[in-house]
Amino acid sequence: MTMRRKITFLPALAIGLLASGSLSAHHGGAVYDSTRSVTVRGSVTEFKFVFPHTLVYIAVNGPDGETVVWSGELTTPNRLARGIGGGGTPTSIKWTANTLLPGDVVEMAGNPARNGAPSMRILGLVDANGRALIGGDAMPVERGTASEDPLPDGQGADLRGVWMRNYEHRYQNYAFTEEPPPMTPWAQTRFEQSRPTFGPDSVAVAETNDPVYRCEPPGVPRIYAHPAPFEIFQLSDRVVIVYEFQHHVRQIYTDGRGRAEGRPASWMGQAVGHWEDDVLVVETTDFNDNTWIDRRGVPHSDQLRVTERFRREAEDRLVVDITVEDPIAFTAPWTTQRLFDSVNWTLAESVCVDTASFEEFSEFEREVLEYVTDP
Repeated sequence: MTMRRKITFLPALAIGLLASGSLSAHHGGAVYDSTRSVTVRGSVTEFKFVFPHTLVYIAVNGPDGETVVWSGELTTPNRLARGIGGGGTPTSIKWTANTLLPGDVVEMAGNPARNGAPSMRILGLVDANGRALIGGDAMPVERGTASEDPLPDGQGADLRGVWMRNYEHRYQNYAFTEEPPPMTPWAQTRFEQSRPTFGPDSVAVAETNDPVYRCEPPGVPRIYAHPAPFEIFQLSDRVVIVYEFQHHVRQIYTDGRGRAEGRPASWMGQAVGHWEDDVLVVETTDFNDNTWIDRRGVPHSDQLRVTERFRREAEDRLVVDITVEDPIAFTAPWTTQRLFDSVNWTLAESVCVDTASFEEFSEFEREVLEYVTDP
């Protein structure tokens, strides 16, 4: 993509309802201005249905005849393929690599780049036939159904199924509590050195030091902060959780065995579980200190202990109560809760991102960040 050094066509059109209902995209508010909205119309020049985020480029004709190439950013291909559009709104449109083709005329609306670059976080996308590909009427998500197979002996309650996070507050897109947990001076120093892509101090992906953007595992509990589903399987001796995000798998043994001794510290930690009536209690330790607690950049030490309590509140609702303890990082234990809805989805491949795509996405952001208008 080549950024134009002068914007010749920038019609503003209020799309307040879309903007007010949206949640932060990949890099929070660092690149785009969520208080403003623009709409442009033109022909698709490129459509990149790739990880980490889908990109759309359209050629827009200005009043003086000069063409400006606008770029727009969307969510991951997996979410779009399930009909999850801007701000996490479910729609009837299931995207594929052929949803947009070169030459297609579209109207693209969203939050523009803060520095005036012809780029936006897409909140609305309408094709030439008036069909809303993004930003249309919300549709209900098809809920999953309980397994008809008998629950294996040794399991206290049926948690099986595919689960997707549910949240009501903006901060839950990147953190477990609205305010950072009570940190020790050691943790506060590391927190101030974090350059997250979410939260009040967010930066662009091209400038982050978030370990996830080096394709390193997210750790626990952070893996629940990412907008991807997970599936729970239950065997007689264990519960297996398969996360779509980076395709991590946790084997949680419930047959009374303890932790394996002498294992090196790990990214996802070592988990053991037991049942308390219909609640699965999972205690995870033996972490390294390379991950963040959340997407905001809260650190932890290798003394981290995470306790999760899984319970099925209803057929279509899973509740996970989380307690975090770390005497090196936090002045006291703290708790949080995550809610998950049952969904009728099949887990898809979700690689971190191949090197070429990540470099291309980083270059896309650098060009937006480095854009300057002519004096």
